[in-house]
Amino acid sequence: MSTPTLTGSSASADSSGIRASSLSRAATGAAAAITVVTLSFASGGYHASDYGLLILAFALVVLVASFVADTVEIDRRSLVFVAALGGLGLWALLSVLWSPAAAWPVLEAERGLLYAVAAAALVLVLKRERVAGLVTGIVAGSTVLAVYALSTERVEGERLAAPLGYSNALGLLLVVGVLLGVGLVLHADARLRVLAGAALMPMAVALTLTFSRGAVLALLVGLLALVFTERRVAAVLPRARLLLAAGLAAVAVVAAIAVAREGGPSAAADRALQAFRQPTTSASGDLSGRLLSVSDHVRADYWRVAARMVEREPLLGEGAGGFERRWMEERRAAYNARDAHNLYLETLAELGPVGLALLLVALATPLTCLRRARGRGPLVPAAAAAYAAFLVHAAVDWDWELPVLVLPALACGAIILAEARAREPVPLTAPLRALGVTAAAGVIAVALVAHVGNRLVAESVVALERGDTQGAAEAAERAQSWAPWSHEPWQLLGEAQLAARQDEAARNSLEQAIRRAPEEWRLWFDLAIVTHGPQARVSVTRARELNPLGDEVLDLVGR
Repeated sequence: MSTPTLTGSSASADSSGIRASSLSRAATGAAAAITVVTLSFASGGYHASDYGLLILAFALVVLVASFVADTVEIDRRSLVFVAALGGLGLWALLSVLWSPAAAWPVLEAERGLLYAVAAAALVLVLKRERVAGLVTGIVAGSTVLAVYALSTERVEGERLAAPLGYSNALGLLLVVGVLLGVGLVLHADARLRVLAGAALMPMAVALTLTFSRGAVLALLVGLLALVFTERRVAAVLPRARLLLAAGLAAVAVVAAIAVAREGGPSAAADRALQAFRQPTTSASGDLSGRLLSVSDHVRADYWRVAARMVEREPLLGEGAGGFERRWMEERRAAYNARDAHNLYLETLAELGPVGLALLLVALATPLTCLRRARGRGPLVPAAAAAYAAFLVHAAVDWDWELPVLVLPALACGAIILAEARAREPVPLTAPLRALGVTAAAGVIAVALVAHVGNRLVAESVVALERGDTQGAAEAAERAQSWAPWSHEPWQLLGEAQLAARQDEAARNSLEQAIRRAPEEWRLWFDLAIVTHGPQARVSVTRARELNPLGDEVLDLVGR
């Protein structure tokens, strides 16, 4: 029997298909790498002035996909993934109704919209043949950051943080890169396997020099997830799981003995809690002591304040973005914080059980199809390991506020969903296409408004910092038109007028800001400066009630 051969036309078509697939993977990888690196050099995308551009970029992806695609590979779980993230953003926006200031929920909703639109873009464009490109891009971007961080000059005892500026965030991003890099080493072709193996070295070294305990914890969880889900590991090390089980059993025995020596579970828990509340070792030259320390009195205080928020408002929470206000009012030491360093507790404190349920549904959805995806995609175990590392780390830090951390995690979740899809692609009919175009166009309009308003606020802040009071006032006045619900434009206008010694105008602007945010201590502090007599005393008293440990408030009280 003769072997079938390809005709010239069919061979050409097959070759074109291979080239198109290769270009698609390369484009996906390049986009992922550029996103990771660019956001890292932009403070991780933390600032609200970046939200609009990011939303716009992902919305354009959805818009283009709605126009040009003939079919979409989507299933029920993917829809739940996107819908729950979108619902979380809408619930944050709805908390305007019970929040003391509209600006905080609106900004939280903008970031929630960013994650929902990013998830929608990933679900629409991420096909199984593009998974390897996406993983390679994230690993490449993380490697670039590791090399850059290692090349920066550090004083002795300083933790590695550049370019993000936050060691724990850099540590988690490198953990994701390491876990995905291991996946490439196990499953990529020979050339890419060598490159991925070489990339592990700078990422591992940089990760070590962040001295991030949360990143180490996330890495351990990720490696455990990788061992239990990676079939190649089981093939190479047939007794890996047995050894791991034996090791866990040994740890359990040692822990039981330690608990018994401490006088029982209650005494051991009390001692552990006391150790956790002790100040963290951070002296220069003693970073190894910090890495091995279990103390973290700062987070204990964060969680205490968040827990009290839950006690006060157990049903709805106190409104999105409300933790900072409560922290300034109830903190026990004079250090600032905007987040509770625990995504799940903070969500419950600010958005109540509904918000927490939406968050958990969104984050848990990819895990519900992990078993099916693992049998279909070789890189699924690595993606699941990186995703698990993020979920754990988010419980001890403020990862949700950094898109550079959340977007790779959402990409890992999308990889699991993409590999688990069993149904045929859905034809993109005219009604579905119109729905996608309409939704994308609406999101683009929201993104433009958010971008202009947030950018003008940022311009006003920068102008104030360089002493340009006129420029600050002009930017703040323009921002009032784009964000009329926010107190920030009025606050910045008042501060610019205060710096220009226009006390009467500053007083009027600050009173407008207070109407929009009556529990913002900075507004009362500024108002106390430009008022006299009883009104000044009322203002400074209110500022002290909202920020009793603020040095500037105490100084003003003294004066």
